[in-house]
Order: sequence, then structure tokens, then C-alpha cells
Amino acid sequence: MMKTFLRGVAAAAALTAFIASANAQTAQPQAPASTSQPSATAPAKPSTTAKPAAKSSAAKKQPSKAQMASRAHMKDCAAQWQKAKSAHTTGGKTYKQFSSECLKQQ
Repeated sequence: MMKTFLRGVAAAAALTAFIASANAQTAQPQAPASTSQPSATAPAKPSTTAKPAAKSSAAKKQPSKAQMASRAHMKDCAAQWQKAKSAHTTGGKTYKQFSSECLKQQ
């Protein structure tokens, strides 16, 4: 147990050292502060692009009558399963088996 912990700590330390060295290699040298003119090699500012607007709920397509009826039937089957489960009358069936039979009874 302790060996596993120590291996994890050593791996984390090695990863941290690797990331630090990679960051040091990619860092750009900064121009001296005494120059009054802007440097041509100044790092560019990250662009701020607007995220696309999320679709409003009003723009969603409404479910059809058949889809609404199917959802209602599924909810009825789920309610029947809960009643049978609480009364211990499932007959050894799983919910998948029960719902399959219930949904066929449309």
C-alpha cells in the first residue's frame, strides 16, 4: 500500500518537473522595460471570439402526437412496475422484461 502511494507521489513529481521544463522552453524572452517603443516581437493578445448563441427552447421542435402517446404509455408502464415491485409481485422478471411486455399491450 505504501509502495503504491510512493510510486504515485514520485510519478506526480516527475510529471510536474516535466511540465515545468516544457513551460520554461516555450516561454518567450521579454524585452527590457527601458525601451519606450513597442517591440515587434510582443506576444499577441488572445482573440476574444463570441461563442455561438445557444438555441432557445422555443425553437425546439415539438414532439408529435404519437411521440407524446408513447411517452405517456411508457410512464404508465413504469408506474405499474413500481406498484408490482413494491407489492413483490414481479414474478422474478426484470424491469426490461416487464416493460417489454407492458409496451406490447398498446
